[in-house]
Amino acid sequence: MTKIKFLKIDKIILFGGARLLSELAQYLKTETDFESVVFSSSRHLKEYVGGGSSLREVLEKNNIKYYNSDNINKDANLKREITRNSLGLAIGASWVFEKSTVNLFQKNYLLDFMGIDLPRYDGGAHYTWKILNQSKINGANLQIIKGGEETFHRGEVIKSQEYKLSEDLKRPIDYFKFIIKKEIAFLESFLKEVQAGKEFGLKKLEEGRMSYFPFLSTKNNGLINWSWFGKEIYLFINAFDSPYAGASTFLYKEKVFLRDCTILKTEENFHSFCSGLVIRKSESGIVVAVTGGALLIKEAIDDSGNKINGKIKLGSRFYTPYDVLEKAINFEASYDAKGVKNKKI
Repeated sequence: MTKIKFLKIDKIILFGGARLLSELAQYLKTETDFESVVFSSSRHLKEYVGGGSSLREVLEKNNIKYYNSDNINKDANLKREITRNSLGLAIGASWVFEKSTVNLFQKNYLLDFMGIDLPRYDGGAHYTWKILNQSKINGANLQIIKGGEETFHRGEVIKSQEYKLSEDLKRPIDYFKFIIKKEIAFLESFLKEVQAGKEFGLKKLEEGRMSYFPFLSTKNNGLINWSWFGKEIYLFINAFDSPYAGASTFLYKEKVFLRDCTILKTEENFHSFCSGLVIRKSESGIVVAVTGGALLIKEAIDDSGNKINGKIKLGSRFYTPYDVLEKAINFEASYDAKGVKNKKI
């Protein structure tokens, strides 16, 4: 097995966004002797990372140096910031690093953090897919970035950890809160090992075990198909729940987002024709019939973000037109520095 050692690292360059990068940037600032700088994007900088603050606000509050880069491969600031002893860590970065960019670092000194159990769940929208598939195994990995689209997420792994997820995790926000502590501990351990001069073995991915699940857009992919069995709809609503807008459908010809869903035990084994009907209302929420049972939905929200539980009438029906479902299933989400787009267009 090939081994590598990171010698005399004095600077950590972080690429990407989200709460993990925010937490790690603060750790580097207050708990280590490493110089550090962040390269993020307009999309990431405006996203909330905890405590009601955006990534930009957290970085500025803590006097952490950062750049807003729409194209890291053409960013002159990166060339100025890289030193011979710089180590790069990408955490959900918006860009595919070209080989010329990778070559600005010493060989194997640009790494990608993947908060999944590689090689399973490669791709994106990891926790949405895990909720849908009821997966309770997760992991953390650091991969070598080789550069170029053809090598994306195909580099050797130098450090990995696998762990079980708590059985009571229900929504993406629950996954994030549980996982963030493990990911921070994993990265802090890695940085301490780097400082201690540890040798890391390079392990190739087991391609035969790989599963790829694509990136998703809540707005474009998260449309409910009421012909599914009740448990499938329950999992789908949870999978697009907080911190996302919620799974969506239609009521009175208007788009509605549904969140905070629970399966109910019912006396009746409701027929598929009942699916989507509002059969009961209470202070706890709206009870909706689904194939084989019923769901309690605590939040129905209109397109403007207003809770509309009180406006929903008994006997009304949630529905999603077939043409909308077809568009949703065929939308191939792709993210860049500015936001989401459809790969097919």
